[in-house]
Amino acid sequence: MRRTAGAVALVGLLLVGASAWAGDLEGKVQTIVIADRMVVLEDGKQVWIAEGLSMEELKEGAQVKVVYEERDGKLVATSIEIVK
Repeated sequence: MRRTAGAVALVGLLLVGASAWAGDLEGKVQTIVIADRMVVLEDGKQVWIAEGLSMEELKEGAQVKVVYEERDGKLVATSIEIVK
């Protein structure tokens, strides 16, 4: 019984912790740094683009919606969409 309760508590803690590290935001691209795979939004937020995501369609001034995870204190985009 104690093992089951401990396992349930651990799973709950992991789920809460995982959701605290993910988020989404929307903004206009101010600067693109291709070499670092990073964009700076108008509000100053720096977002690194995860490997495997295309940066081809990103342009300065584009309105974007970003789903990100926080990794080592950085916002790393797991999805990026241009809002038209």
